[in-house]
Amino acid sequence: MRRGAWAVIGCVLAGWAVAAGPLVEALRPEIALSMEADGVVRIRSWATPVGPAGYRDRPAELEWMLVPQVGSWRIVAAFAEVLSLDAGEAKTFADWRIRLPAGEYTLTWGDPCEGAITMSFSVYEDGIGSRMLTAPERFLSPLTPFVASLADAPAWKADPEARRAAAWARASLAEDLAICARKIEVTEVLAREFSDTSLGVREPGTFYAQMITPGFVVRLAWQGRAVEYRVADGHMVRVPEVPAGEVPGEMWGVNVFAYHAGVDLLLHGHTACSPDAVLPLARWVPFDAPPLEASVRLLLDHPLAPWEAEVGYSSEFPLPGVSLEAVYVEDGVVTVVLADPEHRTSGGACRTGILRAQIEKTALQFPEVEEVRILPPEALQP
Repeated sequence: MRRGAWAVIGCVLAGWAVAAGPLVEALRPEIALSMEADGVVRIRSWATPVGPAGYRDRPAELEWMLVPQVGSWRIVAAFAEVLSLDAGEAKTFADWRIRLPAGEYTLTWGDPCEGAITMSFSVYEDGIGSRMLTAPERFLSPLTPFVASLADAPAWKADPEARRAAAWARASLAEDLAICARKIEVTEVLAREFSDTSLGVREPGTFYAQMITPGFVVRLAWQGRAVEYRVADGHMVRVPEVPAGEVPGEMWGVNVFAYHAGVDLLLHGHTACSPDAVLPLARWVPFDAPPLEASVRLLLDHPLAPWEAEVGYSSEFPLPGVSLEAVYVEDGVVTVVLADPEHRTSGGACRTGILRAQIEKTALQFPEVEEVRILPPEALQP
């Protein structure tokens, strides 16, 4: 029972981890177009893994579709096979030469769930019968005298490394949310130089190499949520989404803790109000703030995000009339001083035990903390 319950807990927590690990597996579709001297269009389609994990022993369901803007005909091909690709290894699925009539075309290639490329190109003839191909520049390879490039919009799509970063971030969020990647919008990809290997999201107590690290900020959107990832040199970090406001360039990645009744039921077979069911939720605090005190303030002063409540987390904080007066650490003991003039933290043993566990676990995440004391003594008493 307990082993199975912890497996479920792992699934519950997966969507809220700050760091996106390297085991995300997904395929990035690629297309190359060219026109040969005889006016035949060559179309090559392949897929490469995103992220350093490769794509190991997983079924790929890929579809290739060419549709003219005018006319009812279309070409559709489906590819279904189990792939094992190392990081960076490519698998070519189509290398076709087609003599297309002059006109405009839409080509779609990829996985209906993980994500696909949809691009438009045109074939035309000039006044003397010479045939030309026009397409966004990133799809033209090799370049020949018979092709003309169009600007790619947005500009980041012209950079292969930016596209790889976007695909990896999108696949990671899709895995966390257990949805199809095509439902996630890539809103922005920005090149950025990070001051160290934390990529600006620092975990207290962790050492990071102090070196300029070039990479990308990838911003995604899904159902009104804005999610930011940072990608550099085979490493990816997901920025916590709350508290609301502009995400700073550098921050502390911390946790606050909330109760999950479903996990409590799995662990004990009934609602035991167990501290084991008080679980971490990712947050950020400004880099210039003391992370321990700032984390406790976040717990006490800010409600859960709507999507956290939707998956079963709950917290009574913030409690009206309850505030944080001070946090200080001495010899491994952190003292949390609350102001609770109306005794709002009092109640039954179940309630006060959960409230106490939330504060204690939020403080104990920091490596310098060995023990937590909460004052005044009458606070959090049954």
